[in-house]
Amino acid sequence: MPVMNVWYYLSGYIIISIRGKRRERLINLAINRGIFLRDIRCHKETAFMKVDIEGFKRLRPLARKTRCRIKIKKKVGFPFFIYRLSLQKGLMAGAFFFFFALYIFSSFIWFVEVSGTEKIDPDDVLEISRELGLQPGVFKENLEPEKISRDLAIRIPDISWAGVEILGTRARIQVVEKVKELETQEGITSHIVASRDGLILELLTISGQTEVSPGETVEEGQILIRGIISDDEEEEEEREEMYVRARGNVKARVWYEGYGSSTLLMKKSVPSGKQEEGFFVKGWGRVIYSSGVIDNPYEYYKMDSIKRNVRWRNLGIPVELVSLRFKELIPVKEELTPEEALERAKNEAREDAMNQVSDQADPVKKYYEILDTGDEQVFEVRFVIESIEDIGLEKRFDPDRGA
Repeated sequence: MPVMNVWYYLSGYIIISIRGKRRERLINLAINRGIFLRDIRCHKETAFMKVDIEGFKRLRPLARKTRCRIKIKKKVGFPFFIYRLSLQKGLMAGAFFFFFALYIFSSFIWFVEVSGTEKIDPDDVLEISRELGLQPGVFKENLEPEKISRDLAIRIPDISWAGVEILGTRARIQVVEKVKELETQEGITSHIVASRDGLILELLTISGQTEVSPGETVEEGQILIRGIISDDEEEEEEREEMYVRARGNVKARVWYEGYGSSTLLMKKSVPSGKQEEGFFVKGWGRVIYSSGVIDNPYEYYKMDSIKRNVRWRNLGIPVELVSLRFKELIPVKEELTPEEALERAKNEAREDAMNQVSDQADPVKKYYEILDTGDEQVFEVRFVIESIEDIGLEKRFDPDRGA
């Protein structure tokens, strides 16, 4: 077994050869005294085998007793590997310093790249990021990606959103440029609302008044960034409100749930092989000609139909040609094993959840949960997809009619 091979390697073993006329006697004595010998092979007057380190020590007195000669052919395993390394202190020191240097160098940022720019010069973004502390050679632990993202959006007017992502020794700055056509539209007032339930992870407000903060759970339709800016410190009578178009980016952790069920006894329909065909012509709201079977003759059936409209040159004639085929189905019962029933429920739950996932979803976790039905014949499964996505949805409002 592979697991046993791993255990033998970790504990170490010795490949030995035994020569002597009483080598069979030696092997029997070793087995009777609990010495575990593996892969015993005999070739002419020599026996080859594998024995662990402790067993080898106990085997030597027996060899003297039976006047056999034991010779070590090979030492295999982790203990011998460590011993050989201990004899090469220079190599061990070099390996230690190599991994130490690798760890130190991987703790710094060595490359900074910019993506998402079209009209903005990437060098300008790199220059501002350098002023904010993000540059090659900086220690990763000293960086605050969220703060740098916010400051970049503030320092560069043509950026509507910026995000900093640390990928090993590389930092990626993703930017979203402002769309001038949308910025110049006048009279547009809107809120940013939640497109679905979720847990807020990041929130960047470009315009509007922030209503939620990271760590809060929100419901679908809840206002995240309000398009009404007011000074809460002013008294209600003197408070002035400004209506704007709310803009921002809201990342949240959301969950999609799908459910599936199955029983050990399933009903399905299979074709019996019998079928009937028919044809009719329908025009001006009634059947004007028919042949064959046009009404279903079976209790359980599947119908295939082909319809064609009649045209003459470029003129459409209100006449329809319809071909019908009725296939008889027989209901049968299918018995499933518990494993098959559970797998069918899992597939149904997974398909149900996948049909709900949005195009913007970035799944980070998927798992099944078997539900307790109280019936050994029935299996129910819940499949959950955990995703991180932008749940911000713009919702316009008319200030004259209230927010």
